[in-house]
Amino acid sequence: MPRIMHPVDMAWTSNVEAAMEAFGNRGRSEIIRYLEGSGPVPRGDIVEAVSASEASVAQHLISLEKTGAIVVDIVQGRRHGRSPRYSLDEARIKELLGAQQDYLLNRQLSLPDAAEQHPDPGNQ
Repeated sequence: MPRIMHPVDMAWTSNVEAAMEAFGNRGRSEIIRYLEGSGPVPRGDIVEAVSASEASVAQHLISLEKTGAIVVDIVQGRRHGRSPRYSLDEARIKELLGAQQDYLLNRQLSLPDAAEQHPDPGNQ
């Protein structure tokens, strides 16, 4: 199977990558929507709300935590035997959505160095 390569693109920032990770999956989107109105909740509540398996929700929560879209009240290394509570980081969600929107609408190409690297052919 061919390997998918990403072209070098200054507009593809770490926030765009995180946005794709957070929003590019229906399960993660449903978890975000649930957390928006539910506040800090344990994983079991999320499993029941999104009608997904506990293993699936656990993987989605790991991805969402990695992107910063959700916040957990117990740090990763201290969760054994405890029930962490998950909540939404609304400011981070807005930041990721903005980065994705800028990318999709080619707004990142207005970076100062981008004009020098890709001169307008009409000005030559």
